[in-house]
Amino acid sequence: MDQFHHFHAKIQTLSNLNERIVNSHFPDEIGRCVSRPQRLSSQGGWSRQGASENTGSGTPDLPPTTTTTPPPPRGPPALRPRLPMEVVELILRNLSKRQLLPVLLANKALHSVAIALLYREMVESRPAQCVLLVRRLLQTPAVHRHVRKLDINISTLECPTGNFYRLLQALLRRTTTLTHLSLDFPKAHSPVWILDGCVFSLRQFSTSMHSSSELARFLEGQAQVTHLTLRGFQSDALKSLPYIYMDIANSISPGLLVSRDSSFEQFVLGRESLKKLAVFNAIHAGPMVVRAVVEGRPVHTASIPLFSTNAVLSLDALESSAVPMKRLSVISFDPNAPHFIFEEVAKRFTELEALHIVVLLAEFTNELLLAACPFLSSFKKLKYITCVATSTEESTYAEEKEIAEKWHEKCATLKTIILPRGRVWFHKPSLTPGAGSWECLED
Repeated sequence: MDQFHHFHAKIQTLSNLNERIVNSHFPDEIGRCVSRPQRLSSQGGWSRQGASENTGSGTPDLPPTTTTTPPPPRGPPALRPRLPMEVVELILRNLSKRQLLPVLLANKALHSVAIALLYREMVESRPAQCVLLVRRLLQTPAVHRHVRKLDINISTLECPTGNFYRLLQALLRRTTTLTHLSLDFPKAHSPVWILDGCVFSLRQFSTSMHSSSELARFLEGQAQVTHLTLRGFQSDALKSLPYIYMDIANSISPGLLVSRDSSFEQFVLGRESLKKLAVFNAIHAGPMVVRAVVEGRPVHTASIPLFSTNAVLSLDALESSAVPMKRLSVISFDPNAPHFIFEEVAKRFTELEALHIVVLLAEFTNELLLAACPFLSSFKKLKYITCVATSTEESTYAEEKEIAEKWHEKCATLKTIILPRGRVWFHKPSLTPGAGSWECLED
């Protein structure tokens, strides 16, 4: 930015010089004019234009001893870029927040663009800095209208204070132009009350808060939401977690796995709510929450977990979308998932363009991958498929290439395949229709 300041200083110097030249041609009666130029008299002295050539004393005129009052100081000229301000904004978007700071001081025109970009996205994941960010924003009301995205993550903080939540609520009520909101809190915290009184209209909402009736009421008032992410632990999901997660569940809420929490049964959304929802991500939600969100809405992209006792129910719930599913990601905690996942997905979502499967508690053997071939023929538009799983079995290059070729025989639209060992396979087209070959990205 030193070059920018140097260039701006040159522009100011030239502008000030230009003003002095113009002022020198103003008439004397204008208060901000400068002294008229002097000329050499016939006696060899200097005199002002319009004054007596000779005073009669025989003494040559001397240069005037008095000067006119200097013009009042003038600030730097208000330079405006020649480019349209929309183009200037596109250029300044490439600067980091630190690089935007000097632009704020350039001139009024650039300041108006830079200040909006500087506060447009407020993202912070360090707890101490989150508190400082909320306090500073509250102390600067003039920037509230510029904030479009607010991402607060204090999930690593053991016990946030009630005062912080009240400050956050005050900020949410003042940032009325928010369109993207992400709130991550400790697993046991679900302060839905901080959303009371907020008047913004969100397009994207992500939270770790539990799916309670209070959260459902808030979502019903957000008619413009197109992307929704629920990351919080849900009681219906915790009932299905494998035994290795029991300690986590009990540490979140002792006895949660013993008695069903009625608040989750009340997570019901009105049929006229979230009519624009297109993307839904659930990290720990079970089939009840998935159905409550997806049913009857135009959700075409989803990411859901599959637990051992209700994996099929979750897929059934996802099938209740009002439009065909285009992109699907599943994270399976079911040890039997490799034996049924392809079949169950193929029966329900034949219009998929991308399928991503992550299996955490089981292995995908080469035999199971080849056994999935008949089910892949159900997909008519599938281009990308990812199959990730923990595996102790090594696969050779030739074995994985055979899997890719067999899959492509059953699903000719496939372009990219990622197999459990991490190799990325892509279909290299050929000039001959139907030819082509499968190659590994490692080649």
